[in-house]
Formats: sequence, C-alpha cells, structure tokens
Amino acid sequence: MDKPILEKDGTKSELGITIQWYVAVHPHPLDQKKYSYAIAIDNVLQCNPSPIADFDSCLFGCYETADQALSGAVEEANKIVVSPKILQNR
Repeated sequence: MDKPILEKDGTKSELGITIQWYVAVHPHPLDQKKYSYAIAIDNVLQCNPSPIADFDSCLFGCYETADQALSGAVEEANKIVVSPKILQNR
C-alpha cells in the first residue's frame, strides 16, 4: 500500500477499556479518482470481508473526496465494539 493521503488516530473508551484506532485514506484501488480507507484497531490492520479488489483486501468504501473518506473512516472507528478478541489481546 502506498503512503496515505490523509491519516488520523484516536481512542475510544468502552466498558472501562480504551481502544486505539488509526485510519488512513488511500486512492481507491479500481478508480484512481476516488478514495478508500484502511483501519487498524489496537495496531491490527482490519481486512474487509467483502474486498474491493482481489489485490487489496484491507481497503473499505468508495468516496468522492479524501476528506469524505477520512470522515467515513473516523465514523467507522468510533462504532467499534469491544469484542472478546480485543480483550484477549490485552
């Protein structure tokens, strides 16, 4: 993956646990005029269950602008629910 166009990190607290997240905006893998994002939770890059492209399974979404992709990524990061897997890694 190339260097991100935009990136942001933050934390979310839930059930007394703080989760770190990081999002990065990249060109969409199939339409270079659009944008997608990658997201990492507690330093683990998330894979898209429905990949946009066979060669890039870690990008999500298709946005007109990089700022829209960043907003969508941050919104998704803040929806994260503490899962047993996250708890197990602590």
